[in-house]
Amino acid sequence: MQLKREEGGVRHRLIAASCALLSASAGRAEEAPNTGIERALSDWSLESALAYYHEDGRVQAIEPVVSVSKAYGDGASIGLNLTFDALSGASPNGASPSRTPQTFASPSGKSFTGGKHSYAIAPGDLPEDPHYSDLRAALGADWTLPLERLLTANFGAKFSYEDDFYSGSVNALLARDFNEKNTTVSFGASYEADSLHPIGGTPVPLTNYALFEKTGDQSKDGTGLLLSLTQVMSRNWLSEVNLSVDRFTGYLNDPYKIISVIDAAGDVRGYVYENRPDSRTRRSVYLDNRVAWERSSAGVSLRYMTDDWGIHSETVQLHLQWWTAERDKYVQPTLRWYRQSAADFYTPWLYTAPDLSSASSDSRLAALQALTYGLKYGIKLRDKLGRESSEFNVRIEYYQQTQENGLPGPGALRGLDLYPDLKAILVQIGFRY
Repeated sequence: MQLKREEGGVRHRLIAASCALLSASAGRAEEAPNTGIERALSDWSLESALAYYHEDGRVQAIEPVVSVSKAYGDGASIGLNLTFDALSGASPNGASPSRTPQTFASPSGKSFTGGKHSYAIAPGDLPEDPHYSDLRAALGADWTLPLERLLTANFGAKFSYEDDFYSGSVNALLARDFNEKNTTVSFGASYEADSLHPIGGTPVPLTNYALFEKTGDQSKDGTGLLLSLTQVMSRNWLSEVNLSVDRFTGYLNDPYKIISVIDAAGDVRGYVYENRPDSRTRRSVYLDNRVAWERSSAGVSLRYMTDDWGIHSETVQLHLQWWTAERDKYVQPTLRWYRQSAADFYTPWLYTAPDLSSASSDSRLAALQALTYGLKYGIKLRDKLGRESSEFNVRIEYYQQTQENGLPGPGALRGLDLYPDLKAILVQIGFRY
């Protein structure tokens, strides 16, 4: 789990890809199919998209992603994927609104006043750092290898780079077919190692924000296990259930989040850096059912997650798909509902002279509920051989998140919008060949 300045819990699921590769691939489909290049590339497939994500008044992102894969006659395959994110905008710093103006410094700032990296927040507004920006590049690879007729192995690796974060991970999975290949049991394991280099240094947890007490770089690592059962229930019905557990240890704080310290009257007296436990274990169960008919299909998935931070979450997702009579176009509406409880150490503010070992005001750890509405439109494209092997699609999603069970503001905080909703829109253009 990566903890960073931005509200990454929403946009980190985006799939995006390069426009240049879109046009290049479309042009390749018009070449003569009997050329040496065409024959060499006939077993390769390309999937790409370009996404634009925009939060109302906060972060915006442009995310290109491209994936290429090659299938072999014996059932083996290899794949590569490249992701690039460019983010900018305003990101909440964790402090609470106030009746008086507030002044903060961006991570690279050296003082609260007079520095080019300081920023002022008007009375009643949610404190957000307007100087937020980040770049991320990630490269992943996977290899599927049939070990015998009913046993398959998959190996994967991924490396990502950001301004202040490096991450590397590996994973392996074994899948065994039973019951005339109508039942598949899979078992997988993963390992991730992260190195964090916060801009301006790593803050000392729960210390006075104004003193800028910093330490050196930090790290964290995690392991995960997955057990999966896939069952063909009937000719048109496929069901899958997954059980997973993962554990991360090390530096799990967000180094850019602070907490307001207030008095009994609700007046802000200062700020401290957050502190989270140095380990987290998550357990989840996931159930997916898909049913297909002649020109339509439907899928519904359920997921329940619990961890030792006190967070419990439920996710329900429904998608439908309708094809035209010629099966060359489709429409796919999607609805996703998500709810979670708050972490045990979540608090929107602290009172003077706090005596806590862990505390965070990060809204991603609060009790919240979210709805996502989406619509995807796809068109099949024919190549020179007449095969409908390519697809162009457009997807639009609207996301709205509401925080629940927020504490009422004492004194001066009463009447302020302490828990503003988060609204976002995603527009994605995709291509597959």
